[in-house]
Amino acid sequence: MLPLQFLRVKITNKGKNITPLFCGSEDERSKGLQLAGQMIEEFQEVSRKKERKGLLLERIALLESHYDDYKMVRGLFTLLERRCIFSVDGRAIKQIDNTGSTNLSNDALSSTTIDPIFLRKELFEQSSRYGFALTDLKRKEILNLVFSKIGVSPNDIEHGIWSDLEENKILESFDTISAGELLDWYNLSLMQTLLFNCTKLEFQILGGLNWKHVLRKVKMLGLMYNLQHLQIPIKHQKSEGDKLITGRGPFGDSTLSTDRILCSVDGPLSLFKLTDKYGTSVAKLLPTIVSTKKWSIKAWILRKTISQGKKIYDFEISSAEAPPLAAEPALGTANQLQKRSVDKPCHSSDYDSNVEEKFAARFRQFGSGWKLIREPDPFIVSNGKALIPDFAFEKYNRKVYLEIIGFWTKEYLSRKIEKLTAFVSSSIQANKKIDLLIAISDAGYASSNSNQSERLAWKNIFSGIFYKRIIVYKKDEIPIKPVIEYLKSIDAEMIEKFAAVNYTKLSKDLENIMDYNNNRIISAYDIAKNFNIPTESVLKVIDSEYRKKKDGSTKYVIIDKYLVPESKVHELEQLLKDVIKFSDACSILEENGIPEPCYGDLLYKLGFVIIWKGIDYNTATIQKHNCSATSTENM
Repeated sequence: MLPLQFLRVKITNKGKNITPLFCGSEDERSKGLQLAGQMIEEFQEVSRKKERKGLLLERIALLESHYDDYKMVRGLFTLLERRCIFSVDGRAIKQIDNTGSTNLSNDALSSTTIDPIFLRKELFEQSSRYGFALTDLKRKEILNLVFSKIGVSPNDIEHGIWSDLEENKILESFDTISAGELLDWYNLSLMQTLLFNCTKLEFQILGGLNWKHVLRKVKMLGLMYNLQHLQIPIKHQKSEGDKLITGRGPFGDSTLSTDRILCSVDGPLSLFKLTDKYGTSVAKLLPTIVSTKKWSIKAWILRKTISQGKKIYDFEISSAEAPPLAAEPALGTANQLQKRSVDKPCHSSDYDSNVEEKFAARFRQFGSGWKLIREPDPFIVSNGKALIPDFAFEKYNRKVYLEIIGFWTKEYLSRKIEKLTAFVSSSIQANKKIDLLIAISDAGYASSNSNQSERLAWKNIFSGIFYKRIIVYKKDEIPIKPVIEYLKSIDAEMIEKFAAVNYTKLSKDLENIMDYNNNRIISAYDIAKNFNIPTESVLKVIDSEYRKKKDGSTKYVIIDKYLVPESKVHELEQLLKDVIKFSDACSILEENGIPEPCYGDLLYKLGFVIIWKGIDYNTATIQKHNCSATSTENM
């Protein structure tokens, strides 16, 4: 954050809006890069030669005289100065005890700089005793008197007496930075400085993991916040003459609108005390927000004006229109701070616990067809706070959430009970049926039985959760089976639903689809894609239609998720009649255009069984099953 006197702003919209003068346009960026590069070179040169800060200030003043915006020059200087270490005279400072004794040898004294404050004290005391140094002779006399007392040579005394003044300090080290990084940091600092005087801050971001990271930062900074759902108007387009006007989404682009979550943070000027400290905390939140992929900010800024006194301006910006911004202030190692001390990137894929990581890995291996989302968008509970489930499973535009409760402290369990209670209560009041699974550690579950009030709290939560899906796990492993079974029950429900809704239209189109394909193999997946329904729903409709045709007038046979012409099936039955090796059968099926997933199912329907003699499929054979009738009779 920059000092307020270096803030560059512009007022627009008839005095309603305020915006920092970023270094953002191509022309400004080009000039800014040139200026930043020159200033960085000056810092590097002074640091390399271990020169005084006063000399550095003179060189920067010369640059400022040739640049038309002194605020930007001084702002960049302030940021670069934070990456420096200055020392008094560039040598070690030896503090002297109250008696004035150093206990150092003459050689050691010659290479040691005495504390400037102590030197001035000794000089002024000697001068007060022997008179003011109005002549060079008197001056040398006083210096020699101090030398005889503390053992520091007159030259070193003259050199060190004012060495602690700011302009006399030596630039010992400079943690360099590129010109582009400096401008990005400068743009971020302008926004932070502007927000220092905000009365209220509102922001939106995308993604539960991002929300969790940002809200964690909000709590760490001690900020007061409130969450609410915000209905963003749907993207619209309308013609106006020959112009096409496109509506803007919440992030400054044409993103299709959905329900968004808005976080409101009380600004420092909305409080009565600790405004500076609170304002700094609000400014510190900004880098975490802008480190997300999509964000938008709205703030109300209080500023003094000459004609109107104090006035509130609106400030709005989003990721789509913002200039390049540093994710975090690039503080240098010279100040013993990390160079971009980002807490954790918001896109980090690290898990909060071993339980979560193991569960996610096992679930993905299962291949359920459901998309696993880690930490989805938060739910807003009745008190305006956030509940961010650990996982969400998404399919059919439907989500099932999983909240994991491990064995933690009693305080953690109490907060979790309070939040879940508020969540269930707000869900019931809003009449929203939310699928929430709770995986709770048997250790944590046992600890909740320590007293009657906790038992009652858990009972109320569990009774209010729709479908009452509670999974108790041991150690660090959440069982996959109950999760998969619940998701499969939804699969079955949705397959039936889509089949019923699309039955009439799909059954009418089936004959046309089959005739159009002219006895070629048809993929049920392609049909499902056209209807935007699950493949299983298509197969269910086809199977139901075939069962109605008792005269056996069907033209196709269902093999796996494909429709294979009956004529092709009869042809393959004859081709496979004398085949023994499974590999040969696969080659024949491949040559006739049969998809590989159909091999096993088709051979079975033709009355064959596969006999395996090891893991090598080249040694496997096929033979007609004794009890099997001819293939087409049982299809």
